Amino acid sequence: MHIGLIGGIGVAATVVYYQKLTAAVAAKGHKLDLTIVHADAPELVRNNTNDDRAAQAEIYARLIARLTADRKSVV
Repeated sequence: MHIGLIGGIGVAATVVYYQKLTAAVAAKGHKLDLTIVHADAPELVRNNTNDDRAAQAEIYARLIARLTADRKSVV
């Protein structure tokens, strides 16, 4: 099972998500194929503070595009 994850917003949280996803997929008898892209927390905070939603949306769009591109290369 392939899952794409935007991580880095809180590196420790990304580790927790990784652990929980691995356990959940293993419990179903599958192996996890995980791709993580890194979002920069200070940039997120800066965009939030400045109410720059468009800039943050563009960042997430690029990260999602990378996850999609990675998935296509795996298939």
